[in-house]
Amino acid sequence: MVSKRTTRDVVAHSNYPSISAHLSLKMTVLLVLCLLASARVTAVEYDISYSPLANGSAEQGLAGWTAAGAVAFETPAPQGSHCFKLTAASDAPGTLTSSMMPIRRGENVKLVFHLKTESGTDIKDDTAFVVLRSYKSDAKTLLSQSRMALKSTDGKWLEQTREFTADAAAFYVDIQFQTVTLAALFIDAISLFREIKHSPLYADIKPLSENDTLYVFTKGPGSEDNQFIAIQTLQGIVARTDRPRLWIDAGDNTFVEDFEKQYKIRFDRSMARDWAGLLEALKPWTSGRYVLYELRDRPSLSAAAALSGLLDAVAVDAALEPTAIAKGYTKALDVRGKDCRWVYETYRDQINDDLIIVHTNNPRFHRSAPYLKDWTAATRALSWWYADESVSRAVYRSMAPSSPVYGWLDAATGDEGLSVKLHSEEGLYQMPSDWMLNLSVHAAMGPALKDKTFTQKVARTAPVKETGVHYVTFIMSDMDNILTEIGTNSFYSTRKFYANPHRGQFPMTWGMAPALVELSPNGVDMWYRAATPKDAFIAYCGPGYFYPASSPYLQTSAKRVGEWMKRADLRVLLQIDYLLPDKALNKDYYETAKWFTALDQVKGLIYLEYIQYAPHNGKIFWFDGKPMVTPRFDFRQETFYSAVRPTAAELAKSINALPKDPTRPEGYTAVTVHAWSKGLNDIYDTIQLLDSNVRVVNAEEFIDLIALNLKP
Repeated sequence: MVSKRTTRDVVAHSNYPSISAHLSLKMTVLLVLCLLASARVTAVEYDISYSPLANGSAEQGLAGWTAAGAVAFETPAPQGSHCFKLTAASDAPGTLTSSMMPIRRGENVKLVFHLKTESGTDIKDDTAFVVLRSYKSDAKTLLSQSRMALKSTDGKWLEQTREFTADAAAFYVDIQFQTVTLAALFIDAISLFREIKHSPLYADIKPLSENDTLYVFTKGPGSEDNQFIAIQTLQGIVARTDRPRLWIDAGDNTFVEDFEKQYKIRFDRSMARDWAGLLEALKPWTSGRYVLYELRDRPSLSAAAALSGLLDAVAVDAALEPTAIAKGYTKALDVRGKDCRWVYETYRDQINDDLIIVHTNNPRFHRSAPYLKDWTAATRALSWWYADESVSRAVYRSMAPSSPVYGWLDAATGDEGLSVKLHSEEGLYQMPSDWMLNLSVHAAMGPALKDKTFTQKVARTAPVKETGVHYVTFIMSDMDNILTEIGTNSFYSTRKFYANPHRGQFPMTWGMAPALVELSPNGVDMWYRAATPKDAFIAYCGPGYFYPASSPYLQTSAKRVGEWMKRADLRVLLQIDYLLPDKALNKDYYETAKWFTALDQVKGLIYLEYIQYAPHNGKIFWFDGKPMVTPRFDFRQETFYSAVRPTAAELAKSINALPKDPTRPEGYTAVTVHAWSKGLNDIYDTIQLLDSNVRVVNAEEFIDLIALNLKP
């Protein structure tokens, strides 16, 4: 149960007795010393899976570096056949400078490189250094430099490690090697590793408490898009400045009923169709201002959505401006004629770089354009929709490593696979959420339930060896999309899925987006409470929908998803990647998978290929002693490749024809069930046609049985 809040006022510390008043002076001193010692020994964890430094081994000459007195030198080196050779001139220092790299403000980094100085030479103090230089958001203005000395190695290659902290105001850094000695320095295998650091997905949203009241706004056919957008930005602002006070009703009461029953949240419908009244009632928790945009000026909508959070100002369409003024609001800014790029360049220092919203502003491109506006305001995120790929890449790269992209698709690509690949390549993961409403309310349960862990109801027993049987598991697709779990008319409340009368009659595997332990722990709890012992959940995708083989910072992503999986009692990770047609899936995939198989929480992986979920014929790979299973069949309507089975009869016939032998990989079949064309009725119909020696199990049992019977 959410703890009841007794006051919303900030109480001055002076109202409480000092801790030291209850301790002797000696005890206080010892306590302070212990705390200081603890702070000194806290180790920073770095992501060693990726270095943003380009060409750290000089194999491409000086590409990625600028130099004065440095060349790419051909010689056997720790990494490849070249290294950098750096020498000062008689009248000028030698420098070797990397390209600029985005950084979090105040972030710790670790620089690792190999250094060799000529035999018999000595580097005097203050003559050779490696320097971390920190820059402002314009990537031009130098803020500060942190220098660490280099020492002689007497002709030997020695690995060097230096740890730096970027300036507290820095958005970019570069690395520079400097020398004023005439003797050559040889440098190779340079890598920069960034700190693994996460902020909660719920950002600064305030928690909901028992007996809190939410005003309801009904989103119906008579609600104009501009009113809908204004209400959403108001909803998001208030969720951060005070607490959630507004719920948007789009016709599904599933979560309203759950909030009322489980958390004693109240819903006030007295102004359900009065958007102007809500604007007035909730004005005290805004800045009392508005950002002016015009729906016909599509880029201005993206600009207004972002600035609503940065200025705590409601986004108001020009047609609604007289009403906003009548309700006491004043204009903060007119962004007509401006776009998301202008917002990024003008307000970079204020934008939350732990997430980004990439979502269309044009309903002709996608009708969800007016949605998801509370989340931008609640998190002070950038709302981005820009067709220039190079500009978009630079913006995405400036976000924190392994950060979520909310919304759907990308103006630079217009295609699912290319959009997700673009985001993945820049270190981000997709959180499909284009039609999402009330995310700021769901996320308010993140801090309210931040210590809650979850337990599945599924019966877990040790696997038993059998002979003469074939094992099959059915996995519902597309549950990386948080709309399928917490959206309006989600899979939970749909008769085709969780509300189906056949649920509980056979083992069924559902996806659970691991991030929901922070974005909607109440949602996770609702699904688990309603589960039967035959409903099992697996982690659907990593931190979100991304293509690991294209993505940097995999160690950061793995650490984050591992923590979420542990809280959500998820032990199998389903991963979608995009290898075909350019690459084959083979044992070399270990270099990608290893960051996830290294997690104690993960028993095994299930691998889906983008578009063609099951092109690998059920092949099983072994990484770190854990199986990675590919589906054998894709149960969907559209038969566009050979693994698709469009009917229950065809799927059952194909499964029945397979070997009944658990000691062979062919004795196992994973079926991915395409959610947009198949449901539980189709799975039930298939099971009725299976042979008696075909065993239906959930995906976790499936992994356990493979591990038992098919030791690598």
